[in-house]
Amino acid sequence: RIRCRRQRPREGAPMRSSNIELLRIVSMVLIVMFHFSVHGSWPAEGPLASDIAVECLSFGGKLGVNCFVLITGYFMVSGRLRLASLLRVVLETWFYSFALLSIFLIADPTLVTEEKLRRALMPIVSGEYWFVTCYLALMVVSPFLNVLYRHLSPAGRSRLAAVGFVAISLLPTLTTFNPIGNDLVWFFYLYLIGGWLREQRDGARPQCVLDPTRIVGHWGAERTFAGCVLVVWASMAAIGWARRELGFDFVGPDYLIWQYMVPTFLASVGLFRIFAAWEMPCSPWVNMLAKTALGVYLIHDNPIVRAWLWPHLAWVYPLGPAAIIAFGLGSALAVFALGSLIDYGRIALLERPFFRWLERSWGPQMQKAGAWLADIGQ
Repeated sequence: RIRCRRQRPREGAPMRSSNIELLRIVSMVLIVMFHFSVHGSWPAEGPLASDIAVECLSFGGKLGVNCFVLITGYFMVSGRLRLASLLRVVLETWFYSFALLSIFLIADPTLVTEEKLRRALMPIVSGEYWFVTCYLALMVVSPFLNVLYRHLSPAGRSRLAAVGFVAISLLPTLTTFNPIGNDLVWFFYLYLIGGWLREQRDGARPQCVLDPTRIVGHWGAERTFAGCVLVVWASMAAIGWARRELGFDFVGPDYLIWQYMVPTFLASVGLFRIFAAWEMPCSPWVNMLAKTALGVYLIHDNPIVRAWLWPHLAWVYPLGPAAIIAFGLGSALAVFALGSLIDYGRIALLERPFFRWLERSWGPQMQKAGAWLADIGQ
């Protein structure tokens, strides 16, 4: 029986709020739509309207990534790192990498190149899943980020948010040059912003004019999100037209979709605040589906699966922009549903029994390791 967690089930584990868990699901659907767009076998010189439709489907991917990291900071910046959480992510990544490699070695070995084989055998350090590699690094560093966060006053947190916004979002957006930004630095920044958003829920107020949470608060979460989406879509259409008609090649139509670009970042904060403010009743099914979001990512964005899956959907392109958008959304929902079903089976048949055995056999050692992690940064 699936139950809502109204209290912390284990020391240090975050409470599950169905509104935030629903955001995990929405974020993963947006990420699948992004992969439908960027990994599809689309013609190089198709109709402009169809190309714009494909580009529009890509917008939500990095927005979804931002929301995942904001959620992590929202819950963990005032908590502590748990060894079991790290171990779950590592084992889940290994499981899907090895399982999918084995399946395709039997079903279609032509898809398993030497490079993909090497990455599949070392999925954590090889970059097979860039998000998992960065996310695990974020989790390991999170106790030290928590120390930094705790030692800042509300004014200091607002200033940190403003400095980071200018240095690794605003300036790169305006200049196309990002000398200090990379995925991991960006994750660190989002993690701290997630904690700052939680403080604001509890009554803290941003002070700096260029604090992105203040900007979103001034304009309103809904208006900020809708406005940023429209800006990105309009830029895609304008740049796409200019490239064809005027030979414009300074930036591509997808320029503003990347995670640190101002419209995508502000849209992410706006979307997060919309869900965080939603007084949603506890839903056990939403909470259960949210647990499978990482599994959906590991299944559908596996490099071997990716090379097999998306070329099969190229037939939708000649049907026109409306069909592309409708099918992109429909395929994202279908991929999430199937991936969620597979991952729920993995959780029920493998993960839960394994961690029950681990607790029985290595409980004291796990507790000591957890205490050691808890002491970091104290």
